[in-house]
Amino acid sequence: MLTPSDFTEKSGCTVFLTWSEAEQHFAGSTDEKTCLSQLRGATYATSEVTVSKDSIISWDRGYDSEDKQVWGAERLAIYS
Repeated sequence: MLTPSDFTEKSGCTVFLTWSEAEQHFAGSTDEKTCLSQLRGATYATSEVTVSKDSIISWDRGYDSEDKQVWGAERLAIYS
């Protein structure tokens, strides 16, 4: 079981969510280029998140200093 002490806040990587009444979900992302990363050649990472009644979808990607994607899915695929 996870507890709050199992987590570490990463500065600049906050995902800002807003409610969509039409879609009935929360959706949001990190701010542009604020989530610094050194994973697999990246200099920053992005996350786009959707939280609905039935699911959580997260699309995470890493980019190098020239804004070239170096890790993560190239497109979001949702399977049902």
